[in-house]
Amino acid sequence: MRPRPSAINTWIAVLSGGGVLHGERETEGAVAASRIVGEQRLSQLRAWLEVQTEEDVADIRSAAIELCMWMAVADRVIDPRERELLADIVRSSGLTSAEETRLLTLLPAALSDVRRLPHVETLAERLDHPVLRELMLALVWHVARADGYVDALEGTSYERLAAIFGVEHDVAMAISDVLATPSTS
Repeated sequence: MRPRPSAINTWIAVLSGGGVLHGERETEGAVAASRIVGEQRLSQLRAWLEVQTEEDVADIRSAAIELCMWMAVADRVIDPRERELLADIVRSSGLTSAEETRLLTLLPAALSDVRRLPHVETLAERLDHPVLRELMLALVWHVARADGYVDALEGTSYERLAAIFGVEHDVAMAISDVLATPSTS
């Protein structure tokens, strides 16, 4: 069974919240994450996140969302499905209402001027755990596919992000393939 796309939207809060699962959607999201990086590596990420300060976890969550926005504006067009997906990711993030509002306001501003987003290299510094980086590749690929089509700019942006993250090309391609492959569990 392939996880519902909305299940992946819960990763930011579930993984940085110590893996607390509140419902079916969060459980599906955790299963999808495990398919991508494996349960052992996912556990390592959760352990790393558990020792981070609340402020650091909030910064990781915000950086993850800003990275998703970076991918959404890569092709300079944000489809309504991409907007809905990003809004769901923000609402599922567990961030404060002030930060949610900031991020929801940032999206249209970034579309008109991408310089309003932090540089992707800056976001990579904030998302500095190797397992988190692989899951972020999956999440941005999910954002790129939200409108049913990945154009050349999104594909190039994905490859650039993988290189910035230090993820081998073959691994990056395998990550994108996992999201397109139905689960056998």
